[in-house]
Amino acid sequence: MTELRHLQLVILNIAKDIDELCIRNGIEYTLNGGSAIGAIRHKGFIPWDDDFDIQMTPPNYYKFITSCHEQLDKTKYYFEEGLVDWPLDFCKVKLRGTRIDELESYAGKNNQLGIFIDIFRIDGAAPTKIGRAWQYFCARYRMAFLMHKRGYKSASKLKKLAMALSIVQYIPCVELFFKHEKEKYDGERTGYYAFLSERITYQRAFCRKEVFAGSKRVPFEDTRFPVPNLYDEYLRGIFGDYMQLPPIEQQVPAHHTRIEFGKY
Repeated sequence: MTELRHLQLVILNIAKDIDELCIRNGIEYTLNGGSAIGAIRHKGFIPWDDDFDIQMTPPNYYKFITSCHEQLDKTKYYFEEGLVDWPLDFCKVKLRGTRIDELESYAGKNNQLGIFIDIFRIDGAAPTKIGRAWQYFCARYRMAFLMHKRGYKSASKLKKLAMALSIVQYIPCVELFFKHEKEKYDGERTGYYAFLSERITYQRAFCRKEVFAGSKRVPFEDTRFPVPNLYDEYLRGIFGDYMQLPPIEQQVPAHHTRIEFGKY
């Protein structure tokens, strides 16, 4: 077994435990991004993929946070709450006794670098194009500030400039303003959702709410995980022709640099 396949199987077991927690608590979620592509195109992991992501609407996301604090096996997992245990605005479930180093590793306040799964919040989006453009700008500006707080290093001059300009958000009322502008449509019936806690272009950051009106379970390795009922619209909106394999030179793991599996 290759190291990559070993990693995928460990992540799969984490995902099964998260799935069980969600079912037990009535939490609705779907696979996110490349994990959803893997389910539809490969019925499992993309062969060269080295991570796994899920996503939830705001009510489910906050219910998930509460459920993790109350019910997640703390001897096995460490729950890293976004904006609380680390600077970015999404959560991680990390496997204790393991370690995965990435190009942009961040251990959080409790120095945990375990093998993990990311949990993203799907935000409500503005009803108008102008409103969505402003919301996207606020989200990117806020992301630059959170990356600055994280100590993120970038070779991009544009990213360096954005992070430098974002430091005015160290003033609490300014930070709260941009946080509010990003999240103020959560729970509103605007007809749109947004993927604003991820690295994504404006053209791909929004979708109709109907896309996430329901989900269905599809095969993934030796189990089944949920994807949006309208998964084709979701995936095409972000990736275009997601059934087309990328060039061979891009078929490589994108995240990890070193792994310690411990007893797993």
